[in-house]
Amino acid sequence: MTSAWRRLTDRLAGKTEPEPLWIDGVPDHIDVPIRDWVYKTLHMYGMATPVAVRLKLPSRILKSRDPNAELANLDDRMSNPMLRLEVIDATLGCVHHALQGADWQDRAIAASHARELEGILREGDSAFTVSEDGSRLERRMDETLHAAYDKAVDAGASMTETAADHLRAAFSEVYGLRPDPSAAYSRAVKAVEAVANPLFLPNSPEPTLGTVRAHLDQGRHKYEMVISDRTGAPADIDAVVAMISLLWHGQRDRHEGGPTSAPVPQEAAETAVHTAAILVHWISNGSIRKK
Repeated sequence: MTSAWRRLTDRLAGKTEPEPLWIDGVPDHIDVPIRDWVYKTLHMYGMATPVAVRLKLPSRILKSRDPNAELANLDDRMSNPMLRLEVIDATLGCVHHALQGADWQDRAIAASHARELEGILREGDSAFTVSEDGSRLERRMDETLHAAYDKAVDAGASMTETAADHLRAAFSEVYGLRPDPSAAYSRAVKAVEAVANPLFLPNSPEPTLGTVRAHLDQGRHKYEMVISDRTGAPADIDAVVAMISLLWHGQRDRHEGGPTSAPVPQEAAETAVHTAAILVHWISNGSIRKK
């Protein structure tokens, strides 16, 4: 979500539409607080070297009198407007990695720093946000979609933590600083398989989402939805079969060399991840049941 605050002239004019998000790097109006946050965090945790190494930056950065300041001020708006975001992302990642196994107080302090950064990005209407675990930057998601994602993760975790892990990874891959549509789509399929395979194909030695789809398609008369149809009776599972079919058939890069093989576009991956979230939620909370 973006900042709820509106400037006086917008309030007087009755403006209600949300502010457009800034997608090209770090906008000038939050440049100073971002610089200060990066410097403070690098200095506090001694992260200049791992960040510079992770980003493969020129050695002059670490040879400088103050590497923390060099990294905090690093900018290349003309040829690489994402560079400052990459520094922020790497800083979050390095701190998160360094604190694995640390006591709760150290992790709590790091979490407060991550929340401080998120506040700057949110108030500045940046298109990027800090991930839930504070380990990376992600593209900002619509608040309604994020709520649906949270419910799906919780529902998936109630059946198997594997489903929740796959769903979290799928969202990170599709909304990350450098999205990977193919990996996101694959994780989305695995998230649904994690909850659907044990429920619908408990005795199958090699269950897949495709075999789940075939099982439900051929056994439509055996299942029903908890939601009612227009007659008041439990609805059939046509919508579920259609959604699973869409997810299964839409992964065109699953096999190479076929006449319909093709890379997964970003938009298709986003659709697949949100379709998977709905399916994980439905299957996990008993929305599909045997008659």
